[in-house]
Amino acid sequence: MALARRRLLELCKRHKDELIDDWIENVLALPPERGRYTDRPVGEVTENVRSWLAAFTRILEDGSETLLDEFITHLVEQRYATGYSISGPLIAASEFRTAVAGVLDTTHDDGDADGTSSIDVLRAVDALLLQFEHRFAEAYAQRSLFASEERYREIVELSSDVLATIDQEGMLTRLNVRFEVLFGHSRQAWIGRPITALAVAADVPALRALVMSASRAEAPREATIRCGTRAGLTKVMTVRITRLYGEDASLALMRDVTEEVARRAQILHSEKLASIGQVAASVAHELNNPMAWVMANLEQIRSGAHKLVSAARPVASGSYEDLLRAIDLIDRSCHEALAGVERMRDIVTDLNLFSSSSERKPERVDLVDVIELALRMTGPQLSQLCRIERHYGEMPPLVGYPGKLSQVFVNLFINAAQAMPNRPRDENLVRVTARFDDGVHHVEVEDNARGMTPEVVERIFDPFFTTKEESARPGIGLWVSRNIVEEQHGTMTVSSKPGIGTVFTIRLTGLNPADLPALRPPPEPPRQSSRGTILFVDDEPMLLNAFARAFEERHEVLVAKSGHEALDLLRDRGGRIDAIVCDLLMPQMSGMALYDEIGERFPQLQPKMAFMSGGAFTPSAREFVERVDNPKIAKPISLDDLERVIADLLSGGQKRGH
Repeated sequence: MALARRRLLELCKRHKDELIDDWIENVLALPPERGRYTDRPVGEVTENVRSWLAAFTRILEDGSETLLDEFITHLVEQRYATGYSISGPLIAASEFRTAVAGVLDTTHDDGDADGTSSIDVLRAVDALLLQFEHRFAEAYAQRSLFASEERYREIVELSSDVLATIDQEGMLTRLNVRFEVLFGHSRQAWIGRPITALAVAADVPALRALVMSASRAEAPREATIRCGTRAGLTKVMTVRITRLYGEDASLALMRDVTEEVARRAQILHSEKLASIGQVAASVAHELNNPMAWVMANLEQIRSGAHKLVSAARPVASGSYEDLLRAIDLIDRSCHEALAGVERMRDIVTDLNLFSSSSERKPERVDLVDVIELALRMTGPQLSQLCRIERHYGEMPPLVGYPGKLSQVFVNLFINAAQAMPNRPRDENLVRVTARFDDGVHHVEVEDNARGMTPEVVERIFDPFFTTKEESARPGIGLWVSRNIVEEQHGTMTVSSKPGIGTVFTIRLTGLNPADLPALRPPPEPPRQSSRGTILFVDDEPMLLNAFARAFEERHEVLVAKSGHEALDLLRDRGGRIDAIVCDLLMPQMSGMALYDEIGERFPQLQPKMAFMSGGAFTPSAREFVERVDNPKIAKPISLDDLERVIADLLSGGQKRGH
């Protein structure tokens, strides 16, 4: 074989150009199905053939494979850069044997004095090609492995999740770059530290259980873990740890779900408020009914007292003076009782407004009213701890959601109350300042409580952040509040100094007023209506009695305790009714259903209907109130308001949206 290799070396040197030409010609003549390498440019193929021959010549001269290794590296990189078939270089190299055979045949060099034949030379060629194939396959496998590792590394590094490997003891052995982005720590500084050190103290046992489960090669499990960052933030992470097959290591996938969990918490918070709103509306409805008849009866008693005074005054002498004093006492007592009922009505109204966090349409909002509502809702807690100062400038209405805005201020007032130090009440202060400037509503809520450090201020609007130890609250109050303000085209900022106090500043421009209905004109004083036949429909008998007594001197009054009873009465009278005042929500047949039935049987009476409501707290009732243009009156009802609505119905000049 050594003689054959020497003879092949002499052939390569003496007939170098012929070999190169034949080799190139043979490669270019290869059919396409034998490899995409034949599609390479002629210059590239020529250069590669020359490199092959130089590498083979060097091996034949001194056994050095340096040129071959360099060329093979070039071919492998060329294959990755161009994407041609891996079999292409092997097929092209095999054409060296054909070229050598051609030169041997052309030169008629069939033997030598040393006894080597052309067959021996071709065997030497086969040995060189086999050496090339082995080295090429090895280099390509190594390059493929490197490329695969690079792709894996790229996938790991570009992942939006934290990917980490841990050993059997739970020590971190590798981390992707997402770790640094999310937690702010250096990856190298954390290699060799336990993965459990990332979790807050309360969640360490849950994370440790995941590590132990993976080390025992159990089925992968997932847990939600709170982790602290270098900046002091709290991230909520879902963590899943899986044992790596065939290794004493595990892969931990940690996904940041802080915003997602915060959104879920906000949804639950909104649903809770909605449930409270449903209960509040139901309670309000039940309270408003008895308050309605109490209010109506008190107004009648007071009116009767005024009549007695007027009748008795001309003959006031002797015992009549005692009568006048007694009547005056009745009048003053009724006045105070009415004030109490009106206060209860205001409380119920506030409760309904505050609980209406799911408002579907914006309204014109008096921001001072919203602030005062929040102060009333937090009054029992706030007034015990501090003084409250109000500084209100002229504030035009803005368009927004009053229920949601009231929640913002309630949250700020509660936070201020909870931050107050333990000192005399008069030393603690909450100051509310509101003004309108350059088209923007400005509100500042300032306190002289404990204040906050710059680090706390930086994180105060982050979801789940709270400074209250062992707090049962989720720590999303200020995050939700800022979202509410931003939803209504505003901003919410904070400044604070430890030991001095905190100032929250809200700036609002409000929503677009273009879609709002025109402002209603102020109610006119009640006017004396012409006499008519009025039908009152309500499931509260005492309220019906009060209305009958109030209006029986001016009108023919009919009462019905249900929708069915009202229909029977209308049928008996042939629909001859001048006005109908009906409760919106009643058992069996609601005022809404009665409206539809009257539309079928007595359509001329539909425009003559007005509706009373202690709270339209069902979806169908809210839809009806928005859809139907008939007058609506909120319970408890002032007799003056009711007289005004009846007068409008009798005159045919129905006022929309009362």
